[in-house]
Amino acid sequence: MALIDFLKSVYEFGGINDNDLNTIAENSEILEFGDSAMIQGRGDIDRYLWVVYEGKVEVVLTEKNGLPRTIATMQRGEIFGEMSLMTGEPAGADIKSSGLSKAVKINRDIFTKILFGNPSVLNRISKTITKRLIQREKDLSGLSDFGSPLVSNEDIYDLNFTSAKGHFKILVINSRMTSVKYALFDTKNSHPLIEGLIDKIGTEEPYHKVKRKEEVTEAQTDIKDTKEAIELLLSTITSPSLGLIKDAGEIDAVGHRVVHGGDKMFASTLIDDSVEDIIRECSPLAPLHNPYNLEGIRAMKSLVPNTLHIAVFDTAFHSNMPEHASAYSLPQHLNVKRYGFHGINHNYVMLMAATHLKRSIGEMKIVSCHLGNGSSLCAIDHGRSIDTSMGMTPSGGSVMGSRTGDLDPGILIYLMQLGFSPDELHKIINRESGIKGISGISGYVLDVLKAADEGSESAKNAITMFCYSIKKYIGSYIAALGGIDVLIFTGGVGENSAEIRARVCHGLEAFGIYVFDAANRLVKPYSNEVKVISEPGADKKIIVVPSDDKRMIARETLHAVERLRTEQSSVSSWKKPIPVNISAHHVHVNEETFHQLFGKDRSLTPKAPLSQPGQFASEETVNLIGPKGRVDKVRILGPYRKDNQVEISRTEEFKLGIDAPIRDSGDIEGTPGIVIEGPAGPARLENGVICARRHIHMSPEDALGYGLRDRDVVMVKIKSQRELIFGDVLVRVHPSFKLDMHIDTDEGNAAEHIPGTIGFIEGIQSRAYM
Repeated sequence: MALIDFLKSVYEFGGINDNDLNTIAENSEILEFGDSAMIQGRGDIDRYLWVVYEGKVEVVLTEKNGLPRTIATMQRGEIFGEMSLMTGEPAGADIKSSGLSKAVKINRDIFTKILFGNPSVLNRISKTITKRLIQREKDLSGLSDFGSPLVSNEDIYDLNFTSAKGHFKILVINSRMTSVKYALFDTKNSHPLIEGLIDKIGTEEPYHKVKRKEEVTEAQTDIKDTKEAIELLLSTITSPSLGLIKDAGEIDAVGHRVVHGGDKMFASTLIDDSVEDIIRECSPLAPLHNPYNLEGIRAMKSLVPNTLHIAVFDTAFHSNMPEHASAYSLPQHLNVKRYGFHGINHNYVMLMAATHLKRSIGEMKIVSCHLGNGSSLCAIDHGRSIDTSMGMTPSGGSVMGSRTGDLDPGILIYLMQLGFSPDELHKIINRESGIKGISGISGYVLDVLKAADEGSESAKNAITMFCYSIKKYIGSYIAALGGIDVLIFTGGVGENSAEIRARVCHGLEAFGIYVFDAANRLVKPYSNEVKVISEPGADKKIIVVPSDDKRMIARETLHAVERLRTEQSSVSSWKKPIPVNISAHHVHVNEETFHQLFGKDRSLTPKAPLSQPGQFASEETVNLIGPKGRVDKVRILGPYRKDNQVEISRTEEFKLGIDAPIRDSGDIEGTPGIVIEGPAGPARLENGVICARRHIHMSPEDALGYGLRDRDVVMVKIKSQRELIFGDVLVRVHPSFKLDMHIDTDEGNAAEHIPGTIGFIEGIQSRAYM
């Protein structure tokens, strides 16, 4: 039977027209598998849809005792890999051939596009997904941590560009005041094909350094401006002698590093006129970077106009910091705030540490220390930056190479009164202070360490102040996070100085941070190896992760292109409105806690159904009692939950005297506790108080219809009395869900929410698994 005739016989493909079936067939291949051959391993991120063509295929889970259990057998015409359409998450089971078999491997992205034009196909495949999601929940209840998908996948966060599914060439550009850094990637390899630096542009001694594999060359040039530098790099990477690419038209995308995106840029994005305008508007906040970033963008777009140009923002990772962390104690009308920097690298080392430790970013509290000439620390709670040491500009934070770090603002007034001009103060703060100013020797830590070893008291003092300021930030961030799981060292100094790492860690033992001196000393400088340097068996891990901005920019560019393709395919479906409702404060309890509050003879009494099937508001209410005050008559929602959870608004946080993190519902590890008061007595919860992240409930059919997946983060335009766009909206997909977006009371007030308010998808900010 011809492939197209076989595809017609597949239940889920019923209703697909011949042209679309031909497209599917052209983007498919039939693969043969021997007995017990692995088709998809546990932990793999499957980016294909499969159909059994001949023979049988088994789905195998790992039992709690570590033994395999076959939970399903699929035969000719049955699909698998359908969860790649819905979640894209790592497979929780092995899929193996039972005897000799053949399977059709179908390009997921091609199939997804076809879904939009075939409502009957969308309906059929969503029914299959719904059925299997329900079955999977039952099956996974017997699955232990043994065989966790994270343990089995070496590239869970796509740092090796696995999602590219082939050759995709990305040119990474970092255009600065007097230099242009670049690297050309082919996504079949995580290392660049070539990288280079054109430095001292516009001076009398410009030069061009090129690195390819282990060979490094350097030559003088006569480059006068950024455009000439970009012409030089393009001629270099297209040189016939290198054999990399024949012309610039082979570049699939260009990723541009941009330092500042202000309040408007939450994620890497396609550069159009409006994005260029935002970069220009943010130039006063990063005058030494943004104007030159923009100059490089415009020069590259003029020379390579027919490829995709993506802006990757250093500030984007910090864009969802809570207001109490991003605001300054200044009058609001001044409109200044903390933006943070080094976000590209803080994001990268977080993902790399999680990959190395085989843990999910969604379960860890991390302090990332980017230490170099410019240093910044970042507190990361379950994958989200909640605070960072650099502020509105890169001058704030810990002591740096030649920058002051945090400074009493009265000092600047004092110096102005002495006659120093703004330009002179700028020079002092950014170029003459920090380690350089304290030591009087150099702004380079390794030079000052050497001078300290030789007896320089000023050098000793500079190193002590540098490490002390870092240690203070680590301690404060552990307090802000409510604990720590991982301490990361990165950046030129963090990666390459065992002495600085040891000095910083010593004294943090009270927090469970124990550096293993032997392992710390064995980390080879400039080795590009990820190394754990905490004591063997320690719960709190200390890990050294070399920075790799170029690789992260390439990854972000690849993912932005993938999101763009999804948006282009899905945009027509985004015209469908989403109901928006306020999820007021409420409580979820388990049965034991309920009886403690209301007595053993009572049970939850349904009062009214909620928007989500099977859920209800109960007749029972409780009082919330915090350290400062109380909130009375808070309704319990049913049915019973496994864990207790209290969801409140920011306003109620203050009223209760509780600092609750913004978390996804159900993510309560490390959250504050509270006293709940019921008619039969109080119950003290050790944790469980959160401000729920805004989210959209979707059924599998809803998600497929919008071209979205579970755990996508999207932007939604709210149509109400006051139109606004909410970013950082989490998509949650489950068979029992009904389409509905939930925002809290404060967000509802901001949008002037009224009954019947609706929203529309504006774009995809991020996708958990590509």
